[in-house]
Formats: sequence, structure tokens, C-alpha cells
Amino acid sequence: MPSEFVGHFTRPLTVNASRPSSPLRDRTSLQATDAHDGRKTDLHALLVKLSRDGSTRHDVRDSIEVLRKISTGVFQSQDVNGVDSEEAALEAAVVGKLTVALYADALDVYLRQATQVEAESEWWSDVENSRISLGLYLVQTLPSRLIRVFKTIVETLRQRQLPVTFSSLSPSSIRALFLSPSHFTLKPGLLTTAFFPHLRHQPSLSLAVLFPASTSQSLSREDLSKSFILKPVTRAYRRFTHSVTLFARFLDLPLELTRQECRHHRKMLEKLRDERAEVLGQLAQLRTPLVGLTSSSWNLSKKEYTSFLDTLNRNVSTAEKANSNSPPSSPLTLLAIISETLPTLDATHTQLLKTQHLLRPSTLTRIWPSLLVLPPLSLYVYNTQTSWVPAIIEMVKDGKETVHGFVQGWLVDPLLDVIQTVRAGGRREMLVHEEGVLADLESLERMTVSLARDTLNYSADQLEALAEKVRMGDLTPVMQVYEEDIRTPLRSALTGTLLRNAFIQVQKAKVDIDQALSGIDRLLKSQELTFAFVGVAPALAIVWTLLDLVGRVWSGGRGRGKYGGRRRRRGVWEGMRRIERLLIQQPSGPSPSASDQDGAPLSALSTGLLFLSLTRLRSYALRYLPPNVRAPFLEDLSDLEDTSLGRDAKLRVVDRMWRCWGTGGEGVFRF
Repeated sequence: MPSEFVGHFTRPLTVNASRPSSPLRDRTSLQATDAHDGRKTDLHALLVKLSRDGSTRHDVRDSIEVLRKISTGVFQSQDVNGVDSEEAALEAAVVGKLTVALYADALDVYLRQATQVEAESEWWSDVENSRISLGLYLVQTLPSRLIRVFKTIVETLRQRQLPVTFSSLSPSSIRALFLSPSHFTLKPGLLTTAFFPHLRHQPSLSLAVLFPASTSQSLSREDLSKSFILKPVTRAYRRFTHSVTLFARFLDLPLELTRQECRHHRKMLEKLRDERAEVLGQLAQLRTPLVGLTSSSWNLSKKEYTSFLDTLNRNVSTAEKANSNSPPSSPLTLLAIISETLPTLDATHTQLLKTQHLLRPSTLTRIWPSLLVLPPLSLYVYNTQTSWVPAIIEMVKDGKETVHGFVQGWLVDPLLDVIQTVRAGGRREMLVHEEGVLADLESLERMTVSLARDTLNYSADQLEALAEKVRMGDLTPVMQVYEEDIRTPLRSALTGTLLRNAFIQVQKAKVDIDQALSGIDRLLKSQELTFAFVGVAPALAIVWTLLDLVGRVWSGGRGRGKYGGRRRRRGVWEGMRRIERLLIQQPSGPSPSASDQDGAPLSALSTGLLFLSLTRLRSYALRYLPPNVRAPFLEDLSDLEDTSLGRDAKLRVVDRMWRCWGTGGEGVFRF
């Protein structure tokens, strides 16, 4: 990850250093002497070798040694008269190339170290903030803690010239060997510090942490005096709660000490990260003078090269090395010193982390509980397979049948019905056919006209008018005759028209029913497609929800989906928030007045911490963003990486990034 940032950050320097700053002489001048020709060939070979991508530290050290042997003296003395201009230009280009290579290597070393320390600090922070993780970490490291305690006991016995026997390892012997100095203060003794090494940095651990604080909810003396019966009950309740709280605190004491240990490791790593970040910021601020140095003419004075290389050497060297010796007078000597110093930094850094036990436990330490539980658990599962395997098989079959029934009965068949409805259109079974309704209506019309002709003696015109009224649903004349017949129902039934009127009423009811059913049929026909979709909508909603849930789990857990998934987008959001926070309040500025100025440059520590966050964002963009979003996103990161911009300009860049890539833009920061 750091190499991507370093390659981008030093690319302009590489381009400048690859070009000799002086024009080459013509072919005749190249044949001055054999010595000059040999040095030019060697210098040209060095320049070509260093211009290739992938140059290693070994290549750089070899090139420095070759350069020191064939150097013409342009970087060894102030007098450059009589030196071939082309040869001096080639030598200057080689020195510039070596300077850029060592500068990039120094950036990569400190950025890699700061990134590693920050990752370890985040791991300890995650453990510290989770009680489950604390308990698991305590169990994982229990064997190593017990080994340290055993070694402490053995060493103490040997120091006091006591025999190492099983009886000397009894609890009473150990209690006599490590006497407690006080009954009220638990001072971190040998056994305690062996089990929790971070307690070596604490003078004492007060037992007051085990006792509960006085609560404001305790009853006042006036309230207790009101009832003689409540006083002993209240005292007993307070004693009981006090004992339970004390017991709970004793049980929680190992977890609390483990949390303090994680917090100690985290703070130590954060301090080390700030140290590495400050050096990284100082190195980053050297890019601007290095750009001017590599783009200047070949006859640049030795003093300017020496000044820059001496500054670079003091940044990458330890304090003892930087202060014990005076600055060397030759740039080539400084190049050799820096090339010898850089390879030792990683080993020193790793040794420091291991000595102070700041690294997370090894993989074997973290997985040994699982390795211990897995064999018996596997054996138990294998021996009991006859009882649970058939049940699981039956459950799988039931689940398969359930899914098949759901898909077939609630998804496939309703969708086929929808397709059939669309294809058939209005050609389907009807509740009442139109011909039947017309036949019933004509029968009613004939019955009504016949009754009117026989009883009311209507003329042809009146009968035509009555037929028109019947078609409209008006049977007033027939109803009047019906009303008269009801007055004498028996006589009308025997000699009158009551029965004919009753049959007309039955036919009228049938016509009304047919017309109502016909209207309902037309309504169902117009909403048939809607009813079909309503039937399949619940199944489609369930399927859509399940697919969306599976997609979210897949994209969130495996890092896929839009812009790397929700988890990585949240990491980008946290990185942007951290960058803005660094720009608003610097951890350590050169002075209060300088840090309050909007256009003031960032301090070395702020620059280093800023580059750590930008390195993560650049790696994320190169891996997960599409090309159309990646290019402008990297341009914004390049603006933030520019050390010549002040706080005010970088804050405007951050505002632009929130506006373009936040919730209102492409959604890179939206999670």
C-alpha cells in the first residue's frame, strides 16, 4: 500500500532527475581521451540502470560505490574548471537519480512503519472496546502469562538460593516468598507484573477500585427514623448490595487489568505512530526543495547538495548518529551513509515492537483455543451423527418441498395466469351472457303487453309506448292492476289477473338479477389484470426482499457491490472525517499563532498523519472505484498531498470532496 503513494509522490522528481541538465557535446569532442570516454560510458550505464523501474537497495548501493570510484570531482570539490561538461552533466544526473531513489526509499520505510503501527493500534483498540474480545484475549494469552509467572518464581528461588522443588511451588511457599507489603494497597509485585507486564509502569494499584462509590439514592437519616422496622431491613439490603458489588468487581478485575494492558499498548503505539508520522512529514516537506535541486543546472554548488543530503540524513538517522558526528563534506559520502542507514531501520523498528510487546499475539496464540476445542468437538459430532443426521436430512427435504410449493403455487402459477390473461384478453367465461339477458327482457315485455291488451284494452300506440317503458324498467300500469287485484286476492286469484301479475313480478326480478350480474361481470372483466397482479404481488415482494438481503450480505461481507461495499465506504468516510479534523486542529503546530493562520503550512506531525489517511484513500480508489470516478478522486487526493498548499486551501479541497463524493454526489462516502 505505501509503495503506491510513494511512487505517485516522487514521480515528478524521477522525471526531473532522469534528464541531464547540460547539452551533450558533439561526436568529435567525445573522443578527447580514453579516460573521459570510459567514465562517460560508465556514467551513462549507471544512469540507464537507475532509470529502470524496480531498482533495489542493492542496485543503489552498488551504483554509489561505482560513482565514488569514477567520480570526476564535480561533487568532491568546489573547483569544476577543466571538467568535461557532458561528463559533469551525466554525473549530476546520476547523483540526482540516487538522491531521489534514497528519498523515495526513506518515504517508503517510514510510511510502511507508520502504517503498520497504526494497524496494530487499531487492533488493540478493537480488543479494548469489547468485553468478549477482552475475555478471549485473556484466554488466548493465558499460557504465556503462566509461563512468565513460573519463570519469575524459579528465578526468585535461585536468587535466594532456595531449591526448586514441587513443595516450593505450593501456594503457602509462594505466599511466603512474595510477601505483600500492605493490606490496603496492591502494589504491582513480581507475580502481578509477570501476569500483567504493563503494571511495571504503574507505581501502585489502589484497592479503592474494588469498593463501590457512595450512591445518592441512599435513604436519609430522617426517612430512616420514621420507621423502626425499615431501619434493619435497609441496613441488610445495603450490606447485601455492597457484598454483591464487591464480589462482581473482584470477578471483573482480570478483565479490567486486561483492558488497561490493551490501553497501554494502544497509547504506546499511538506515540510511536506520531513519531514515525512526524519524520514522514519532515521527509514530505523536503520534496519542494528536492524538485528545485533536481531541475537545476549541472554545476550546482556542492554546498546546496550537501545541505539537502545532510538534512535527509538527520531525518532518517537515529538521534545518536545524527549528533555524534559532524556533517560530512561530500555529497557522495552522505549518499553512502544514507544507503547504509535505511536497511537497518526496519530491523530496528521490528525489534522495538517485539521488545516492548506491542505487536498483536501470534497466529498460533490466537487460534490455540480453537485447536484445543476442535478435535473433541469433531469427535462428538462424528459419534452423534446417527441421531442428528436423519433429522437434518428430513429438515432439508421439508425445506425443499416448502420452497418448491411456494415457487410453484405462489410465484410461477400466478405469473402464468397473468400471461394467460394478457394473451386471452376478454375471451373468457362470463357470469351471465348478453343473449340471455335480452331474452328475459323480451319475455317480460311480451308478458306485460299481453296483460295490458287483455285487461286495460290498450290501443296499438299505447302498447308500443308501454313496451318502451318496460325496456326502461317502468311497469306502472301493470303495478296499478296488481294493486287492484290485491284488494280482493281470493276472487282475483280465481277469476282475475292476480296470478299473471305475480308471474310478471317474478320475471321482472329475474331481469333485474341478470342485469346486476352483467354489470358485475363487466367490472371484473375491466379489473382482471389488476386482480392477477394482486395475487402474485406478495410472492414477488418476498422474493425481492430475500434477494436484496442476500445481495447486501454478499456485498458487505465479501467487499463487493458498489464502491467496495458498505464496510469499506464507511472506512473511507472515517478517513475523510479524520483528514478534516487534522486540518482544523493540528496535533502540534510550530506556534499558536502559526496554527491559527488559515494559510499557514501544516506541521510535520499533521502532514505525516495526513499522508497516512491519504495513503488508505488512494489504495481504496485504485482498487474499488471505477475509472470515471477514480481519476477525479485521485486528483483531489493529489491536491491534499501537495505540501505547498496551506490549511485553508486544503480545507476547501475537503469541502469539494464532501460535496462531490459525499451523500449529495457519487455516494463514495455514503454507507
